[in-house]
Amino acid sequence: TELHVGGHVDVRLSREQTRLLNTYQLQNISHSVQIDDVQNLLNELSRSDNSARRKRKRAAGSHLEYDYGGYNSAAVTQREMTRLAGLYPNISKLVGVGTTYEGRPLLVMEIVGENKEKNRPLVWVDGGLHAREWITVAASMLFVRNLLESYGNDEYITTLLDKTRFAVQPLANPDGYAYSWNSERLWRKNRSPTKVAWCKGVDLNRNFDINFGGTGASDFSCSEIYAGSNAFSEDESQGMARYLSIVRHKLLAYFSLHSYGQMWLTPLSYTKKKVQDRTAHLEVARHATRSIRELTGHRYSYGPATALMYITSGDSSDWVYTELNCSHTYGVELGDLGRYAFLLPASHIRPAGNDVMAGILSAVEYIQTNPTNLTNRKRKRKFRRRKWKS
Repeated sequence: TELHVGGHVDVRLSREQTRLLNTYQLQNISHSVQIDDVQNLLNELSRSDNSARRKRKRAAGSHLEYDYGGYNSAAVTQREMTRLAGLYPNISKLVGVGTTYEGRPLLVMEIVGENKEKNRPLVWVDGGLHAREWITVAASMLFVRNLLESYGNDEYITTLLDKTRFAVQPLANPDGYAYSWNSERLWRKNRSPTKVAWCKGVDLNRNFDINFGGTGASDFSCSEIYAGSNAFSEDESQGMARYLSIVRHKLLAYFSLHSYGQMWLTPLSYTKKKVQDRTAHLEVARHATRSIRELTGHRYSYGPATALMYITSGDSSDWVYTELNCSHTYGVELGDLGRYAFLLPASHIRPAGNDVMAGILSAVEYIQTNPTNLTNRKRKRKFRRRKWKS
């Protein structure tokens, strides 16, 4: 990945590797310790989160399996999606878009108001593409529940859903998430086999067919950013891309939730070249981040992904922007700013859910009232019809 001169980078070191910081080559680089002992923090968070979960269940007297104030396993998350779809059958539908290597379903929750208008624009939201980013799964589930519970009770949400369809995939990488839950908390990729028997998994956000295998991706199977043997080699990326390809003519906006850093990222990720819709992107991002700040006090920076982070290739947002001709595609890096990094305590879940609700809904409202989706422009890249896995 590309580092910015004058910027900062977060690294994870063993105790032995910390000695490198005192070598002649690195002694003039300023540094600070964010997490002194990752494993110790993991143990502390596990104890405190479990204790808080028990207290919440006792206080609520709840018989529900899913805990919206805590983190939940992949199986529990998918069962909750099924429960919600059954609880709100008039405005929601659970759609399967594929099955993972380990046999888990890839589920998308469609949410739309009760009026019969057929040509409503569609907004996509996904979370959990990277397994260790648990906060994105939890925040996505809160987003789903809030939309469902608010319809018919909140005038703003009701009006929005009556004219807009939402498709939310809270758990885009269920195999990787389950592995991070049960075995290796900081696991990033999915769990499909590779050419190297002891190195499993592909980075799903390097597996889309846009500058595949370029800067910011790796062809080494053991790398955390391994792009896969070829574009769309993975069931998860194929399932998402197939669904989005079908609805591409109605796709108003695409939001992919990640963590961490509190950033609202605009296209593109694989090149520093300015895109045609740059002004519109920055206006949407400014509007969304201001809404987040006004509601929660959280400050999000915004701008092109290459300016705020680094160059990546095979990114889902870039593929949707370029091939599906959707002008509004954003990567949203949730909190925090590095104190806990990927290991956010459960107490951060509801605030993160509020960030998602405020940011995405205000962005969608702004896009709809300030039409900038240039659907009639000549595509820079003609849509490619593909033979997906059945």
